Amino acid sequence: MENTPKLPYDISSPRSIVDYGMMLLGHSLKELHPEAKLFKGKGGLGNSVEYYHYEYEPNSESGPDFAEAGLELKCSPLKLLKDDSMVAKERLLLNIINYIEEGSKSFDDSSFWHKNKFLLLMFYLHESGVDPVDMIFKLIRTWQFPEEDLKIIKDDWNTIHSFIVNGKAEELSEGLTFYLAACMKGRKSGTEMRKQPFSDVLAQQRAYSLKPGYINKIILESYLDAELNHQLRISPSKLKKLQTKYSSENIVKSVRAYKKGETFEQLVERKMKPFYGKTITQIGRKLNKKFDCCSKDFAYNVCRSIFGVQSKHIKEFENADISLKTISLESNRDYIKESMSFPYIRFIDIANQEWEESDWHKTLASKFFFVVFRKSADGRKENMRLEKAFFWNMPYSDLKITEWLWNDTKGKVIEGDYDNFITTKTNNKVCHVRPHGTKGQVVATPQGIWVQPKCFWLNNDYILEIVKSKISKKLKTNE
Repeated sequence: MENTPKLPYDISSPRSIVDYGMMLLGHSLKELHPEAKLFKGKGGLGNSVEYYHYEYEPNSESGPDFAEAGLELKCSPLKLLKDDSMVAKERLLLNIINYIEEGSKSFDDSSFWHKNKFLLLMFYLHESGVDPVDMIFKLIRTWQFPEEDLKIIKDDWNTIHSFIVNGKAEELSEGLTFYLAACMKGRKSGTEMRKQPFSDVLAQQRAYSLKPGYINKIILESYLDAELNHQLRISPSKLKKLQTKYSSENIVKSVRAYKKGETFEQLVERKMKPFYGKTITQIGRKLNKKFDCCSKDFAYNVCRSIFGVQSKHIKEFENADISLKTISLESNRDYIKESMSFPYIRFIDIANQEWEESDWHKTLASKFFFVVFRKSADGRKENMRLEKAFFWNMPYSDLKITEWLWNDTKGKVIEGDYDNFITTKTNNKVCHVRPHGTKGQVVATPQGIWVQPKCFWLNNDYILEIVKSKISKKLKTNE
């Protein structure tokens, strides 16, 4: 019987595995292993690192890659910003969700926790047009979920699990959760379907993933960690600017802040509730704050103060990629005047994107925090009253409608037809396309011409229905 070749690291020691992986820091896989080729698939570079660097055959086992050490290897791309800092290019894809098996699990024996409780993260700088085996590794570190994060991740897992056990796995979306998401896994929506245990309806194949905002948290903490900062090679002056730019603070300072059985979403709404019906001025007096109501961030600043967050950003919101949107109800006539706009459509980009990777899908598939104010009769912003604040994610059925509109828009862009977008609310209850921007502004098209910018809008009466489901007053819409 032949002896198994001795590996250059101890397979049972996380420290030994990490130290061996550190040989890649500042290098590409191909620099150390000239014979390296990219494995096929989304996790191709990770598989290549396993095969060429760690000298073991990639597999689809349910346990972590280094089973004896309980360590799971993940490679993830970074993108470079103008200030020389780096952020996550995309979410971190974890393991595929087997609905049949996961339906009978608890969190502690789930495939997610079994495989991903201890991660070896190898971040590399993405460069367009470059083979991933030639991309340079910039940060290598381990990650275990802190107690405060793990509380939210457990609740996220329970949310995903509840859809599975209720026979609604086909309705899963990333906007349902905060840090841990069930993201689509496959080439295109509807092409890779799976059975689920409590329904005959086939569900889109999905995988557990960590949202880009959460990966940015890991990267930012690496910048601020003295033992890891040297890997990222950023000057002290730029580091200071980075600290200022991304300054954030948790709403939840300790898991002891939760009431028994309370989720993060419930905790946030509990903190907001005492301020419902109060004017901006009254809220400011109670919190000893003066708010600039002309600032576009004033609603965010009001929320920060209510949560007791002194820093520029709310950390949990940043980690979860939450979009905060302000909704204004009229004072004497109960209606919402404006539809909700989004950034203008990049026509060149949309022509080359699939729906699942499009900018608008990424936005709508995330979670929102709606802050609802009622305008004052005298028109003074400081006399607006806080009506309600709540988290919201777009239901699966409505997301399909936005997909239809997006595909119609993409088709017209490819045809060069910029005059016949679906611009009225009569075509569907959810969304439409119309101009947005300053007079005379133009944007590029795939045809090389410049046209007036357009953007996607969520219909004002659609937003109204969302608000109506959260507050008891009868509201009407008029635009």
